[in-house]
Amino acid sequence: MIRPLGMALVLALAAMAGAQRPTRMVQSLEPVVWIGGGRFLRGSGPVDVALALELCTRAHRGRGDRCREELWATLETPRRSIWISAFGIDRTEVTNAAYDRCVHAGACSPARMARSDPRVGEPEMPVSGVTFRQAEAFCRFAGGRLPTESEWERAARGGDGRPFPWGHQWNDRLANHGAAGSQPDPIDGHPYAAPVGSYPDGASPHGVLDMVGNVWEWTADRYGGPESTDWAEGLAVDPRGPGSGGERMVRGGSWRSTADALRTTTRIPVPEGTSAPDLGFRCAHDRAEPRQAPSGRP
Repeated sequence: MIRPLGMALVLALAAMAGAQRPTRMVQSLEPVVWIGGGRFLRGSGPVDVALALELCTRAHRGRGDRCREELWATLETPRRSIWISAFGIDRTEVTNAAYDRCVHAGACSPARMARSDPRVGEPEMPVSGVTFRQAEAFCRFAGGRLPTESEWERAARGGDGRPFPWGHQWNDRLANHGAAGSQPDPIDGHPYAAPVGSYPDGASPHGVLDMVGNVWEWTADRYGGPESTDWAEGLAVDPRGPGSGGERMVRGGSWRSTADALRTTTRIPVPEGTSAPDLGFRCAHDRAEPRQAPSGRP
């Protein structure tokens, strides 16, 4: 699990339990969502940071002092108007089945999570246990690339600055997430990973699914460190992040995250070589069509 509070990766898995089946899934939608060029509000302002603190305090049973001391939401400031050129992005996270096709083709190395693990290994679940380089290799195989942070955030929140893909209010039934203390939370119907597309009512304004929860997602952007000004003062047109640094930004929270991490602005730096049971990805695309449906089912 990636734990935003303290920005540490916790790689221990919880006790074995079977994944529950979704009650409703999206079927027969195009695998890639195409988003036209435009301007959107990226990052967090004071109100957004206050919301992060409120959600963190609630999730950690009133430990507001702990949340204030390590308020990682400050990585998201300031809020800026950003222009993004047209791009495509996978409607869902890349599945185990899709990733295994890349492995069988010899273009990807195996993920580090066993397919025999029912918590995360079923074919229609998002692939996890992949490093940044493994995710990058898959996207090349699929005719795409990893999204930049700004592309990811635009796909997640649209143009109105919403803190959650579905709107401005937290709803614990619209994403696969964790309970306080990062224990699996059955209230959303899945104690561990969920098949992709299990929460259609939690779609972003562009119709992109699972943008928060299920697995954290690698992006292409590096983290320049606490002294970097790229986020606050860098390019406002198609920004690409710092040119150096061994950490990449991950987005979206996971099945082990609490509500404060499942906001459209949450961004956490993670070393490129990290793999975790709740860390996966989706691809972005520049051409009219990808070579294959990256998140297709078996």
